Amino acid sequence: MSSARVEQIHLNYGNGRQLACEIAAEQVVATTPLPQPLDNLSQEIQACLQSPLDYPPLQQALIAEDRVLLALDHDTPCAAQIIAELWTVFASRCVNPDNVLILQPPGPSGSTPGDPRTDLPADVRSRIGWRVHDPQQSDACSYLASSMSSERIYLAREVCDADLVISIGPTAYDALLGHRGSNSVFYPGLSTAEAMHRAHGQGHEELGPDDERPLRQLTDEIAWLMGTQFTLQTVCAAQDQVAHVVAGAVESVFQRSKRLLSEHWKVRLPRRVDMVIAAVDAAADGYGWHRIGAALTAARSLVTNGGKVVVLSDIDEAPGSGIRLIRQCLDATDALKPLRLEAPGDLVPATQLVNTLNWANVYLLSQLDVQLVEDLFMVPLGEQSEVQRLLASGGSCAFLPSAQNVCGVTDS
Repeated sequence: MSSARVEQIHLNYGNGRQLACEIAAEQVVATTPLPQPLDNLSQEIQACLQSPLDYPPLQQALIAEDRVLLALDHDTPCAAQIIAELWTVFASRCVNPDNVLILQPPGPSGSTPGDPRTDLPADVRSRIGWRVHDPQQSDACSYLASSMSSERIYLAREVCDADLVISIGPTAYDALLGHRGSNSVFYPGLSTAEAMHRAHGQGHEELGPDDERPLRQLTDEIAWLMGTQFTLQTVCAAQDQVAHVVAGAVESVFQRSKRLLSEHWKVRLPRRVDMVIAAVDAAADGYGWHRIGAALTAARSLVTNGGKVVVLSDIDEAPGSGIRLIRQCLDATDALKPLRLEAPGDLVPATQLVNTLNWANVYLLSQLDVQLVEDLFMVPLGEQSEVQRLLASGGSCAFLPSAQNVCGVTDS
């Protein structure tokens, strides 16, 4: 290839890995720019807590004797730093650390998140509680109220007993909710096993993120029944860093966070492309197939029918029961009906994988066993050089860094 017609591409993926490749410039339809992480996250958090959206400074809402619950989403980037900055405000109001509890919903892969108290001062670190909600415990939840559709709502006892509840997490695109964030941390993750099972679904591919979703409406109704008023939300940068922090009144924060999310992570192309290279970041507590599924959905929305989706990852996590079910089928689409019937915990990423396989050819760079990847109807890639050979085959191409965060749309 002539150097005048070659574009150099560098894509970070996994845990500190990078793909360096070259491609004919006329093939490149999009190389998505990434939002930059904040230079001083601590300073930005404090500014948001001192001047929240449509809410007085947080310290004015605190009473020393309050029982404070921090409902922390399991995928919150820089969670320990956020908790430490919140404690600075609590300490200024003499809040008793023994009355503060960090409560997290279980993660999608069942893994235990890292301790979010690590950045706290040593003298309060062990006094502030931290718990991952266990929906299987018979006495874990209390009755809150009935929804407008007459559904009895149960939430973690700690949520119902707290004087002040603050939701913390990322605002992000979500297959079921459209937009995850603010109130979605409460339900179904901090409810019963039955509620979590009812909320399982296969996503709504026919809907855009801004379309009404029943589950999203229910989570907002539950937060209204709780009377929760304050939230702190992040918008992600690449590699699980933070591009924006927004804090204040729940609805105001949610609307602003969604606008920022769209500015940074909605990728619009004039037309579908022949190949999408989707780079997937590793999370602090591991990969999770939910990240692979989200990246596949973003790529599927941008690639032509019968095109190529190349996923760059270093995932080595064993798949859940839903993805293992795909492995047992003669064709990937044969798994859709049993997935609907069994509704496994990894229903969403399993369905995202099936839907992408039904649309395009999927290639996966990973640390997984080659036979497992082939059994899941994907083409295993063992080395980065194989990605370069795919690019050399020609055709239009889009590159998606941090593809697990992307919402893809096309004009035609």
